[in-house]
Amino acid sequence: MLPKTKFDELITIQDWSDALRKILDGAVKATEDEDSQARQDIQDLLLTFIKRSPAKVELLDVIAREAIEDLALAQISESLRRISSRSAELDRASGLIDAVTAEAKKDARQLQLESTIDALGKAKAAIDALNKVEKAVVDPDQNLLQKLKASGDAIAMAMKAIGPKENE
Repeated sequence: MLPKTKFDELITIQDWSDALRKILDGAVKATEDEDSQARQDIQDLLLTFIKRSPAKVELLDVIAREAIEDLALAQISESLRRISSRSAELDRASGLIDAVTAEAKKDARQLQLESTIDALGKAKAAIDALNKVEKAVVDPDQNLLQKLKASGDAIAMAMKAIGPKENE
C-alpha cells in the first residue's frame, strides 16, 4: 500500500527524513511482494518527494534517486525472471508440438500404407475373380491365364514388400 505523504505539512529536516523513511518502507514491501504496480507508484512518489523537497534536504534527494534506480532494477530483475519462465513454457510447448507432429506423421504413414494394402487386396481379388471366369470357359485362352497369374503374383509380392514386418 502506498504510504500517504502530505508534502505541504513537512517542515523540518526530520519531517522530510521520516517521510522518506515511510516511502522507502513501502518500497521494500512492494519489492518483497513482487508488486510491480506498487513499485511504479513508489517511484512516482519518490519523484514527487524530490521535486517538492527544499534544498536543505538535498542529501535525502540523493537517497530518493538511488531508491528509484533500485526499484527500476527490481522491475528489470522481475521481468527477466518472467521472460525466462516464458522461455521454459515455450520449450515445453515446442516439445509437445514436436511430439504431436511426429505422431501425426506416423499415423499418416500408417493410413497411407493401409489404403495401399487395401487397394492391392481389391486388385488381387479382381484378378482372382477373372481367373475363375477364365477357367470356367470351355476353351481358355492360355495367354490370358498366364498374364492374370503373373499380375496376381506381382500384386502378392508387392503386398509382402510393403506390408508390416513381423519383427517391427
